[in-house]
Amino acid sequence: MEPPTPSPLLPELPLQELECFSVLVHQLHFGRTAQRLGVSQGRVSQLIKRLEHRVGAPVFRRTSRRVELTELGRVLAEQVVPAFERLREGYDAARARAATDRPLRLGFQCAVYEPVARVIAGLPEGTTRLVELPWADPFSQLARGEVDLAIVLAPCREPGLEVLMTFSRQPVYVAVNAAQRLAGGADAPGAVGADELAGLPLIEPRGPAPEYWRQVNAPRRTPSGRALSYPAGAATLQEGLSMVASTRQGLLLCERSTGYVQRPDIRYLPVPELEPTSLEVVQKVGRPHPLAAGFTGLLAGRLD
Repeated sequence: MEPPTPSPLLPELPLQELECFSVLVHQLHFGRTAQRLGVSQGRVSQLIKRLEHRVGAPVFRRTSRRVELTELGRVLAEQVVPAFERLREGYDAARARAATDRPLRLGFQCAVYEPVARVIAGLPEGTTRLVELPWADPFSQLARGEVDLAIVLAPCREPGLEVLMTFSRQPVYVAVNAAQRLAGGADAPGAVGADELAGLPLIEPRGPAPEYWRQVNAPRRTPSGRALSYPAGAATLQEGLSMVASTRQGLLLCERSTGYVQRPDIRYLPVPELEPTSLEVVQKVGRPHPLAAGFTGLLAGRLD
C-alpha cells in the first residue's frame, strides 16, 4: 500500500487573482488596472470574480460610476496588498542580483546613441556590459552567443535571430574630405544629389555582413538607376572615416552618426534622395537574457 501523498504546507494561492486585486485596490478603476497589468478589462473582471468565488463573498462594490472595497475587501487588502508588494520587491531584487551576476551584454554598431545611453544609465550599476560590433559584421557575435542583445543597422533577416524593435529612422549623409567640393543640389543648398555619388568612389563595409544588408547600407544604385562604385572597404566606421580624411573617397552614414564622429578634416553632406536608415534591437531566438525585455521596453519608452 502506497503511503498517502502529503498535503501542501499552504493551500494553493491564487497569485494571478491576488495580483489583480492588489492593483485594483490602488487604481479603483478596471480600465487603468487592465492597462497596468497589460491585459483586457474583461480579464480583470474575470480574475476578480474568480477571487470572490474563492473567498466566498464580494470584495469590491461596483456601480456605473465607481469601484470601492467592501468591508471584507478592506480586511483582505490590509493583509494581502503589503504582502504582495513585499513579494514583488523580493522577486525584483533577486532578478537584479542575478542580472548583476550575469550582466546584459549589449552589442552596438558605430556609437551608443543618447536614448540607449539614458536607458543604460538608469539600470543598476553592473547590469549592462557594452560590446562594440564591427561596422561590417553586425550579426556574428550575436549568432555565436557572445552578446545577448545587439543594436545594429537594419535590416536583420538572419535565421535564428529575431528583431525586437525598429527605431531611429535617419536620413543618409555622405562623408567627404573637407577640402573636396561637390556640386550639390540646386533645390537644397549643401545637399548632394544621389546621381552625383555615381562619380564619387565610395567606401563600403568590408567583412561578413550579408549581401541584403549591404545593399541597404551601401546601395549599389541611385534611385534613378545609376551605378555606385565601392572600390575600397573598411571593417570599422572609424577606419572608413580615416580613409575619407586622407583620400578623395566618400562614405555613406546616417545623420545621427555624423554628430558622434565630428572631425575637422571631414565634411558631412545630406543625400536626401537616398532611403533613410534605421536601427534594430535583435536577439538570438530561444536565448533571452532576463533583462532583455525590460531593456527593450525602457528604450521604447524613451523614444515616445
